[in-house]
Amino acid sequence: MKTIIAVPDFTREAHLKKILPGLLTKLNKKGMAYKDIEILIGTGLHRHPTKKEIKDNLGNIVKTVKISSHDYKNVFYAGLSKRNVPIYLNKKLKNADSIITIGVVEPHLYAGYSGGVKVLSIGLAGEKTINFTHHPRFLDHPGTRICSIENNPFHDFIQQTAHILPVKYSINIINNENGKIIKVFKGKPKPCFKKAVSYCRKIFEKKLNKCLDIIICDIPRSKGVNIYQASRPFNYVANTRNPVIKNNSLILVKANLEEGFGKGLGEKRFMEKMLEMENADKLINEIKKGGCLAGEHRAYMVAKALKKANLGFISENACLYKNKGLPFLFFESAKEANEYIRKKFKKPNTYYLKNAFTTILNY
Repeated sequence: MKTIIAVPDFTREAHLKKILPGLLTKLNKKGMAYKDIEILIGTGLHRHPTKKEIKDNLGNIVKTVKISSHDYKNVFYAGLSKRNVPIYLNKKLKNADSIITIGVVEPHLYAGYSGGVKVLSIGLAGEKTINFTHHPRFLDHPGTRICSIENNPFHDFIQQTAHILPVKYSINIINNENGKIIKVFKGKPKPCFKKAVSYCRKIFEKKLNKCLDIIICDIPRSKGVNIYQASRPFNYVANTRNPVIKNNSLILVKANLEEGFGKGLGEKRFMEKMLEMENADKLINEIKKGGCLAGEHRAYMVAKALKKANLGFISENACLYKNKGLPFLFFESAKEANEYIRKKFKKPNTYYLKNAFTTILNY
């Protein structure tokens, strides 16, 4: 009996070092040998983690069970979804007798909420599947929206894909804005995920009674390592159902950006598209007409945010990105950003997000 434990990449704080030892012990007591268990890291089109990152995030279990990172080229064809998405999944899933998923449930720009079985349908998917689902035909659908799982084609695809696999158990982790676990839901995948989302909606979705000039976003360090990940909060603020921003507002994200645009295939495509961008309208029209590959979709979403607000980063590495033709403002410190704000705004309404990935604002 072969069991796969599918886990998200390490940009998501899944507390695997805490969760996995207990899970493995439980499985072993039920008669499952450690040699028959494999942990599969759902990296999608992102780079593989280093050996050090695996050890840091998984701890001593690296000596107990086999651990692999997803290879988006090593996949099998599993058929078409109801919306004719070609489903390509990691070959190791095909030979599994049972699958367990571990995920972090938090707002997600396309899926509504991440977690659940998304680690299988996207994190362990082939390039053709990821390209198809990260195309304007999905991203521009009115149901594809942050914090919404109802009538959401992206979410529906995730659920449909999981039905063709022997997913027996799901662990859904909810963190607070500091990245600490506040709740864990365990059980059958679909009801477990729905309960987690219901809980999340009460704490992550907030309504304001006024619009804002400036929003300053803090994000977890793991998501601030590159521009690809750190640009996501622009959309988490600007592209909600009822955005809280005024015309010509400013969204700032505090991030280290030590990896530049990022090192995976998706990140490289994003970089190329961003460096090519002449203006937001032109890029949006180009992708609407000609489509895009996964990775390029992030540039498409950045362009959408640029239509709503000015975008910038506060980063100690800002000097590396200034004067590169990018459509972002770059500040090396909060002091430098504040000087810019004083010149551009008179008595601005400002809001500080302690974690832009876990607090979604609507007007």
